[in-house]
Amino acid sequence: MNLSWSRLARLSRKELRETLRDRRTILTLVMMPILVYPLLSMALNRFLLSSGGPGESGFVVGVDTVAESEWLQSLLNDPRSQPPEAILEASGGNLAEFKVVVTEEVKATDALLANQLDVAAELVIEDGEPTSITVTAFVGDQASQSARRILVERLQWLKLKDAVDILQRVLPEFSSFEVRTEEVGEKPSGNVLSSIIPLVLVLMTITGAVYPAIDLTAGERERGTMEALMASPVPRWWLLLAKYIAVVTVAMMTAIANLGAMFITLSLTGLMPLLSGDGAGLGLPQIIQILLLLVLFSAFFAAVLLSLTSFARSFKEAQAYLIPVMLLSLAPAMLSLMPGIDLSGPLAVAPLINIVLLAREILSGTVPVLGATIAITTTVLYAIAALAVAAKLFGNDAVTRTSDQSIGSLFQRPAKATLTPTIGEAGMVIALLLPISFIVSNALMQWLRTRGPEVSVAWQLGLNAIGLILAFGLIPLVATFLGRHRYRATYRMHRTSIGFFIGGGAMALGGWAFAHEALVLADQWGIALLNEDQIERTKGVLEKWKTISPVILLATMALTPAVIEELCFRGYLFSAFSKALRPWQTIALTSVLFGLFHVFVGSTLLVERFLPTTFLGFLLGWLAYRSGSVLPGMLMHFLHNGLLELVARYHEKLDFLGADMEASRHLPPTWLATAGGCLFVGIAIVYVSKRVASSE
Repeated sequence: MNLSWSRLARLSRKELRETLRDRRTILTLVMMPILVYPLLSMALNRFLLSSGGPGESGFVVGVDTVAESEWLQSLLNDPRSQPPEAILEASGGNLAEFKVVVTEEVKATDALLANQLDVAAELVIEDGEPTSITVTAFVGDQASQSARRILVERLQWLKLKDAVDILQRVLPEFSSFEVRTEEVGEKPSGNVLSSIIPLVLVLMTITGAVYPAIDLTAGERERGTMEALMASPVPRWWLLLAKYIAVVTVAMMTAIANLGAMFITLSLTGLMPLLSGDGAGLGLPQIIQILLLLVLFSAFFAAVLLSLTSFARSFKEAQAYLIPVMLLSLAPAMLSLMPGIDLSGPLAVAPLINIVLLAREILSGTVPVLGATIAITTTVLYAIAALAVAAKLFGNDAVTRTSDQSIGSLFQRPAKATLTPTIGEAGMVIALLLPISFIVSNALMQWLRTRGPEVSVAWQLGLNAIGLILAFGLIPLVATFLGRHRYRATYRMHRTSIGFFIGGGAMALGGWAFAHEALVLADQWGIALLNEDQIERTKGVLEKWKTISPVILLATMALTPAVIEELCFRGYLFSAFSKALRPWQTIALTSVLFGLFHVFVGSTLLVERFLPTTFLGFLLGWLAYRSGSVLPGMLMHFLHNGLLELVARYHEKLDFLGADMEASRHLPPTWLATAGGCLFVGIAIVYVSKRVASSE
């Protein structure tokens, strides 16, 4: 049944209206931020004021008599009471100041109890000289404890200097060792906001999304309204999507309310400069970036919550499912407080952790492009996978709880085989492809770096091919097995007319040249993100290719990608998307995914590869649609990659064809004209060719 977007909007408004009618939702959404943040700011302000630093006039020390005041002030003013230069530099070069006052009406200890002093001191003076000094601090007051520690240290430095002076007068040859201090590592920014906001981002988004997710699934099931909803003339997928939009909206509203309340509170209380330190702070650009990140995080976590609450029979059971998830979510949030944790490597693809670290980097003013791109992309894919799980549960009898399905049922093979996977299963495969391929490729690169020159170029290319097979080959294969789908139909391994192979070959003869030109133009226009070192390493790799057999080069860099990537993108994903999308939508979606996955290469973000690879994906997708088979695309893909690799390997020997590759990286106009003619002829042949009727 086809539904309009206006129908979906009405369904979403209905679910959102029912959610917002509940007082508990309003309490979470509005009242908690209004009440919590002023209280937190007051507590934080009190903590900062008593965190161990002196006041504007220094630490206040109280004594009972004028004589004690004069003696203590003279001791503190003595240059010998200052710590050595090395110790002073280690503490930032700032010498704490003390103001000694005489408490005339009350004892110094009583004034300390009344919070009028930082510390109290009592000096015992005999024969005009102090014989003992007692320093009293307030229990539990960090500022008072720090004042006592510093005051005692100053007096101890004075005693030590006196002792050394006396010893040197008695033994002139006496000399002591010198103390120096040094520092290693990077200076922390001091931006407390970069640690606080990611934690709030996780906690408050979870708080806002949990109750609506439970109420719209397990709550309706407990109230007995789910069966009537399922009987309505609306596809279950649209019902789930409406509920998902409602949960995301409430989560977003809660997160925005909390972020806004935090910003207003910090600004009005004057804590913003103190917390931001020398970091980027929380200005308008940072607020906009955090809000966009909140949209992404809300979309991800709402999908996770709906996929879990779909199992629950009642509100209480759903809460039992979500409590462990909420507790586990605190761990990645706490990572933002730890030094030395960066948005790179496996952490860039780890769910929740990558978003928390990205929020920290935004507030610190240092956002790594590669890590941020991978974190955002993987989070979108994880949200799609979680929503696909929820759709699978929402679309079967588990929604009425007439069966005893559990989370383990997701991993059970269905009893009946089907031809092709669903779009939900394709979403889960896509969500797994990027993180697994990222981890596999980076693990191989790390291993190759440790082995160094021991591994030959041929073995390096072979390992890259194996990594491609493990990620893009094995994951769709396992998904096909678990889903009990027909392999030939899923991978579209159908016989087809010879004309599609001829047309695909002609398109490859023309398409590679334009892909090459797109890469050259991207480099000239500054789109490429490669620095000089990376460019030199790439040139070194190309030079190494000249030392190996062209057969190995074609097998690893052309044949393996042609077979594995076509089976994945124009096979598994194409057959899954074709069940729910129109042909041009399927071609466009698989092409964009094809281009995106070629941007992430190891630990490098090759943005310049997106347009040429997406263009190739369109040609391959159109060929796959017209032929009804993945086989012609394999041939075209192989020829395209092979020509590019051979030109890169033998570019010095192509001068006889009119290509001066050393003087200009562009191909000669005659080459481009010939390539354009081949591309046009290939498209025409594919267009007039006819499919062979499939037996399935």
